[in-house]
Amino acid sequence: MTFRAKTIIGIALIEIVLLMFLVFSAMSFLSESNEKQLIQRANSTATMFVNATKDAVLSTDIATLDDLVREFMTLEGVQYVKIVRHDQVLACAGDMDLLERNMTIDTNLRNISDGIFDTRVPIVSAGINYGYIDMGFGTSAISNMLESAQKSIIGIASIEVILVAVFSFVLGTYLTRNLVRLTAATKALSERGPGFQLNDTSNDEFGNLARAFDTMSRKLNKSYTDLKLARQEAENACESKGRFLASMSHEIRTPMNGVLGILSLLEETPLSKEQKHLVKTATTSGGFLLTVINDILDFTRMESNTLMLENQPFNLRECIESVIDSFAPEAKRNDLILHCYIEGNVPPIVRGDSNRVCQILHNLIGNALKFTHEGSVTVKIKALVDENQCLIQGSVADTGIGIKEQSLEYLFDEFTMVDQSYSRTQEGSGLGLAICKRLCELMDGDIHVFSHYGEGSTFTFSINLELAGELLTHATPKATILEPELQDIRILVAEDNKANQLVIKNMFLNAGLDIDIVDNGLKAVEQVKSDNYDLVFMDISMPEMDGIEATQIIRSLDSEKMKTFPIIALTAHALTGDKEHFISAGMSDYLSKPVRLSQLIEKINLFLSDRVKNTDTLMIEKPTTLESTTLVEDSGKDTDSSVMADSQTHSIEPVNNSEIAEFVDETILVQMIEDTSAEVIPILIDHYIEESGARLSKIEMALKERDADLLEFEAHTLGSSSLALGNRALSIAARDIEKLCINNQKEEAFGLIPNLQIIAKRSLKAIVARKELGFITDSQ
Repeated sequence: MTFRAKTIIGIALIEIVLLMFLVFSAMSFLSESNEKQLIQRANSTATMFVNATKDAVLSTDIATLDDLVREFMTLEGVQYVKIVRHDQVLACAGDMDLLERNMTIDTNLRNISDGIFDTRVPIVSAGINYGYIDMGFGTSAISNMLESAQKSIIGIASIEVILVAVFSFVLGTYLTRNLVRLTAATKALSERGPGFQLNDTSNDEFGNLARAFDTMSRKLNKSYTDLKLARQEAENACESKGRFLASMSHEIRTPMNGVLGILSLLEETPLSKEQKHLVKTATTSGGFLLTVINDILDFTRMESNTLMLENQPFNLRECIESVIDSFAPEAKRNDLILHCYIEGNVPPIVRGDSNRVCQILHNLIGNALKFTHEGSVTVKIKALVDENQCLIQGSVADTGIGIKEQSLEYLFDEFTMVDQSYSRTQEGSGLGLAICKRLCELMDGDIHVFSHYGEGSTFTFSINLELAGELLTHATPKATILEPELQDIRILVAEDNKANQLVIKNMFLNAGLDIDIVDNGLKAVEQVKSDNYDLVFMDISMPEMDGIEATQIIRSLDSEKMKTFPIIALTAHALTGDKEHFISAGMSDYLSKPVRLSQLIEKINLFLSDRVKNTDTLMIEKPTTLESTTLVEDSGKDTDSSVMADSQTHSIEPVNNSEIAEFVDETILVQMIEDTSAEVIPILIDHYIEESGARLSKIEMALKERDADLLEFEAHTLGSSSLALGNRALSIAARDIEKLCINNQKEEAFGLIPNLQIIAKRSLKAIVARKELGFITDSQ
């Protein structure tokens, strides 16, 4: 029911109640007043008639009495009259029925049922009662008058009710028109969003309400606008985070490729037993470090529940022992005892994600060692086997500092640590236990903690794995093996990074393969068209043409072979969905940097298996030791390490030249020598100088043509390569320009180019001067 209808009905009901009260009061008043008039008239008329007839009654003058009675009957309203003396009727007139009935004296009109008001007046003279006179007065006139009055009053009241309803409707419509406007404004607000204004200027209550509504709408509109901006900023931040993760993945994997590549080369050289153990430990740790880095970079997958687990056979015991071995030096260094008990019923071969299992153990054991200053850390693993499933139950107990009870409830939350104060002694991201919890849940298990503050903690976890019969032969390659029938294959590598070209070239040389290398996708397409290659390793981010576009062009070539031609992505892009994106773009498979020779050979054996005959695989002999390894530039020319012997007469200690010290970071050069070798550094610097000159020329071209996209690409590449060789100031300047381009601050970016050119000139001059001083390893 509308407010207007309620108003009309309410007013009408009130009016009806009031009118009923007025009608009732008026009718009561009329009835009482007429009753009084009738009684007064009857009494006065009767008294007057008694006085007129008293003498005739006393003298028994019948004739006079008859005349008086007849004359009395002419009065209005008189129905009968009867004169009685000593119970003898002396005279009478009127209706005989009325005269003969037993008369009841009436005192009011309410008790009259025959329409006659009966009254009796005694005849008294000198105190003696001689008789009485009965007379009756008709009440029909009064009743008719009261009935007529009642009808008139009810009619007037009805008309008044109708008029009140009409006037109420008009008034309600007038009063509620503003409410209708307010309702329409509310609907507009809900449909089109805040900002709608009533703009009412009246000074009544609705005017105040309208102004309050307008104020609310303006504030909501401002809040809505701020919320949209905040949402857009959040989305931009999320997108920036994605770009940052992709960039960080690429930047981290590129140097890791060099580190693990050199370790792979070193592993294939003749080494002592201790050296082999050290190289194996370093390789395992490096590979696992890369896995942990990926987990941190891809943590958003866990937030969005898109993290996928692998399902491959692996040796569970070796997995556990490798993690224990990686922590053994740390435990020994801190005078801690590291125990590991693996029960006999733990199956050796299971199916699941070995990296994630190792990650759970790595995080738990790492935390235990971090917070244990004396005593021991004990790892226990047992299994409950049921048909094809295996429930692995593990515990990591320590004698460390323990955890306070109030900290246990949020221990497994993201980005939280037990000690959140600024004075905490242990650093960390607060992700380790949160990742463990999510991984256990993904493997249909859980994780719990029991701790006594000051006594130590015990973390227990359970995961479900499948039983597996045996490992796949290519699941964990132990050596660089190549099918003998594939020794004459032709391989093309598309890679624009000079250091990676050098590493990959030498990897394949150690495997007995000579490969061709191009530095962009366009050249890769031309090489595939002109030469008969068996397989292509394709980088993704390259100048001129990226790897995806090059792959699509190769697939579109008019040749049946190109539809199934093996093209394997070899890239530092390794975030969620990258592999699927590259394969859907037409690539055959995917390898993420850093890459090992065993992974390259595995892909070659996999995709060129149709050329393999039924013969045993053959171990390829290594041509030389690492010390005499030939360094091959991308141009195909060999540069023996002895050529640089004359220049290797100075130590790697920082030089005193202030220009070099200002623009060359010696710690980066020292680290690079440790990761590769002193012989490689001059070649890398030569490549860097040549490449940087080309980058600077393109940056100058971008300035002239106001091409922000070209400027962003070249600044990114220059920043990466300059930092890799210690030109930190140049890297920072290039990165500043890249950030401005990403934020669409094009003019500011163009304005920094002259300063970049000055820093580049001084930085390149300094790195050349540093090269002239020579490089040697610590062993030399």
